[in-house]
Amino acid sequence: MRILLVHNPKAGSKKHEGENFIKALERKGHEVIYESSKRRRIAKALKKKIDLVLVAGGDGTVGKVANRLVAANSQIPLSVLPLGTANNFARSLGFCLSKTELFDRLNDGRHEIFDVGEGYGPWGKRYFFEGAGAGLFADYLRAPKPDVKKSSAKSKAAEMRHHVKELRRRLQNYQAREWQIELDDADVSGRYLLWHAMNISSVGPVLTLAPNAKTDDGAFEFIGASEENRAALLKYFNARAEGEQPKFPLPARRFKRMRLRWKKSPLHFDDEVWPDEDETERPRPCDIELAVKNCALRIWRIE
Repeated sequence: MRILLVHNPKAGSKKHEGENFIKALERKGHEVIYESSKRRRIAKALKKKIDLVLVAGGDGTVGKVANRLVAANSQIPLSVLPLGTANNFARSLGFCLSKTELFDRLNDGRHEIFDVGEGYGPWGKRYFFEGAGAGLFADYLRAPKPDVKKSSAKSKAAEMRHHVKELRRRLQNYQAREWQIELDDADVSGRYLLWHAMNISSVGPVLTLAPNAKTDDGAFEFIGASEENRAALLKYFNARAEGEQPKFPLPARRFKRMRLRWKKSPLHFDDEVWPDEDETERPRPCDIELAVKNCALRIWRIE
């Protein structure tokens, strides 16, 4: 196959990792076009005649490339070698293989579809792949955080626990906020500590809020935690901070379209926060809509 390899050189832990990936793929008989995710040539590279886009990086890099594919209405399939910390996106698609296993089986993959989220607001239109939401997690994404080393699998797990503990600490005194939200034709407005529109099962530091979420069913799952859910949410964070994998205590609600009234609290789309704190002109209160874009992304699934 002719493969476009998009690599985040900061995601891995070895020097010359990109060169090693190229050589390993070529040994398997593939022709490789290499692009660093840190350069602005991905859109141009996607116009070349290629059979597969292989992303070697974390959730941010995967989302960046997937955004380009969806915006271009491309039929080129995407595959992932996860090199990030949480790897929620890759995990939800079943990309849990090692480099050797993935490269050995590239020719044996199969096409699958992936639904994508579309957000409409003052920015125009934007895509998201993992989920969108507001409240505790969106505020935490915006808050400044110290660097944590990501040099080993053990340190990745430690970093995830660190983030969970911070979320737990903030939740103890976090104030619920009023949100006007409509899911399809149902009004679910209320005061929420957090809410999420989930396209995949996990968010942030591998918090599995929607274990039954599917990426090809034409729907999202809504998770909302109100003041009365604070104790259950703290208990969940306590267990996750200890390395346990408890079932999330709140039910999910399926929907296809969300309408909400935004006032001033930040929203997150995957791991990006809106509005940007550096924006010179603060957006005014406005209506925002989230919807499912069916079958918008093609995945090259490898088992």
